[in-house]
Amino acid sequence: MTAYYIVMSVLALINLFGFLMFFRERKINYYILAMLAIMAVSNAGNLLMAVADTLEEAYMAKKIYYVGGCFIPPVILIIIIKLCNISVKKWIENILYFYSFVVYGMVLTIGYSPIYYKSASLVSDGTRKVFVPEYGFGHNFFYVLLYGYLFIGIIILLYSLKNENQISWKNLWALIGIEMCTIVLFLVGRFVNVPIELTPVMYVLDGWILLYLCKHVAMYNLEDNIISSLSKLERYGYIMFDKRRNYLGANKLAKEILPQLEFCKIDRPIIDYDTLAFLKTELDEYEKTGDTSFTLHKGEEHFEGHISETWYADKAVGYLFEIENDTDKYKYTNLLAAYNEQLKDEVEEKTENIRNMQAQILLGMADMLENRDGNTGGHIKRTSHVVEILIDTIKENGILQLEDKFCKAVIKAAPMHDLGKIGVDDQILRKPARLTREEFAIMKTHAVKSGELIESILRGMEEDYFVDIAENMGRHHHEKWNGDGYPDGLKGEEIPLEARIMAIADVYDALVSKRCYKEAMSFANASTVMLESMGSHFDPQMEEVFLKSREKLEEYYSL
Repeated sequence: MTAYYIVMSVLALINLFGFLMFFRERKINYYILAMLAIMAVSNAGNLLMAVADTLEEAYMAKKIYYVGGCFIPPVILIIIIKLCNISVKKWIENILYFYSFVVYGMVLTIGYSPIYYKSASLVSDGTRKVFVPEYGFGHNFFYVLLYGYLFIGIIILLYSLKNENQISWKNLWALIGIEMCTIVLFLVGRFVNVPIELTPVMYVLDGWILLYLCKHVAMYNLEDNIISSLSKLERYGYIMFDKRRNYLGANKLAKEILPQLEFCKIDRPIIDYDTLAFLKTELDEYEKTGDTSFTLHKGEEHFEGHISETWYADKAVGYLFEIENDTDKYKYTNLLAAYNEQLKDEVEEKTENIRNMQAQILLGMADMLENRDGNTGGHIKRTSHVVEILIDTIKENGILQLEDKFCKAVIKAAPMHDLGKIGVDDQILRKPARLTREEFAIMKTHAVKSGELIESILRGMEEDYFVDIAENMGRHHHEKWNGDGYPDGLKGEEIPLEARIMAIADVYDALVSKRCYKEAMSFANASTVMLESMGSHFDPQMEEVFLKSREKLEEYYSL
């Protein structure tokens, strides 16, 4: 009989050492390690029970044996919960362990108190001594622990089996195998007269299943496999520091990249090493801005690095520098960047040529209009210059706080504001007298046509920002502040600012220029008309602009 218990104890120890050998280069599953260790201790208790000659020795053996009975159920339940990907609060896990400690505390009273055993004796049946206890009320707590944890584990496994949780079926059936093995051998030991204790063989069989489970759990553990694969590739250098920035160590590749690491001592602060000052700088930047990336140059070699925090449980405990030799990629990126820059310059040059061609086309169209329109000859060129004078005044005096981009766009777009007159019949456009109401209605369509023509020619070739400004100036330069203008009857600030500026130039030129149907108005009278129209025809903000531009305008028209 004793040989049986010796064999079971040895097999339990083999299971434990086999597990430690398998995981010597991997992240250990401490739950399974605890299970195998407790099984070995429990089997040792059964062996001591088999060779006990006195009741005191039997009591001690039972206390050792019950380590397995009290602590294997909660540990195996936690293993089931973890492998079935079920989220359980930490305090629930702690309650399971606490209850097991309470029960084991009762076990430790054996021989001193009737809590767990009221009494016990060693009875010889001729071939062996049998331990015969009289159970106390505390033993009922052990049954609750044994059956309760077993029942919960079975429910979880059946739930996972039904709902197809993200768990390997092999792992699931291995867990079911442990539970079934426990149930079957427990029932056989309870209801069949067996001359030996079946718990040791149950622990050995469960140990084999656990070892099988370990192998497959390791296969499905992405974190361990990724870390193992990276270490085999030896592509990354790693340097570790704790939260106080004390040096914790580095791998071989990191020391090849930074030979000064060979002279660093464990637990010494990073500030003690001037040659690693750049690492301190990167850590400062990481903590300040959250930037995890950094670069490192060593001769012609280029390295890319990343900083991350190392964690223990749910607490950040240090920093990890990961460094990769990125020289080939760096050279390729620089070569590609140079090529892209060259290509960009060529594209910009060709685009600028196209834009210049478009501008020339539009200006050519504007010149055609000047030649067609015998009444307003030179109007487009003059109004363009007036717009430039108005914009300069606005900028010099800081009247409207305009952006340079806006100002340049307005000046550039000014010659295009009357392009729509191309679509007006020559008889109306060149009529040497005032237009009739019907003719004027046709003439007014040039504003809409100007916007449409600008849109169709420029959209897709010029920047949208410029096209929008040019279109607004063409379509809306005849709108009035009081809403009586055309073509859309906009009023107030509904009228785009660029169109309000164009309106000043357009009307002023019409007043001070000679037409076939009128003489040029004097500068004084023209200024009076312009000022009286502020707030009705024109934006009242333009009054200050006009007054401060008046001298330059009169000088220009006097040439």
